[in-house]
Amino acid sequence: MISIYKNIESIGIVCMDNTTLSPVAAYLFRDLAVQSKNPKIRQIRFYDAGYKRTNRSISNSAKGFLQQRGFGTTDMMETHRVSKNWLVTKDIIFVMDRFLQRDLLYDFFPTKVEEMKKKILILNEAAGIDERIRDPSEDFYIDVTPTFLLIERCCIQIIKIIERENG
Repeated sequence: MISIYKNIESIGIVCMDNTTLSPVAAYLFRDLAVQSKNPKIRQIRFYDAGYKRTNRSISNSAKGFLQQRGFGTTDMMETHRVSKNWLVTKDIIFVMDRFLQRDLLYDFFPTKVEEMKKKILILNEAAGIDERIRDPSEDFYIDVTPTFLLIERCCIQIIKIIERENG
């Protein structure tokens, strides 16, 4: 059986509105990939997008978390929206929860659900982590740091899996 992680070139990360979770995951993935000793991993491109249309920009909590981690260029972050073409051009797509996976599958690939399920994966499940990722959405009073730390753990585990599969 061929691994879905073998020779991948692009990974998409999708959250609901592309203002908090997927931008953080994309930055963390990029950073981890660049640090890899494997040149195949360093060449993977990471993209983030949102399922829902919004006019909002990247959340301050996402930018603040990334700045605490040493990323200084968060002012250049922009929100993006998924489209069928965006999804098709990625080797793997990670989503934050089962509902988002379902929506992408049935809205964009209603006749290819089983085929695309192999490509559209839930981030924490792909990482082998049981904790569910909870989107803070509009609640500005919730401390999102634990969610970002969970995403970071998922990214670390997935990069390890990709390294192992491309060793």
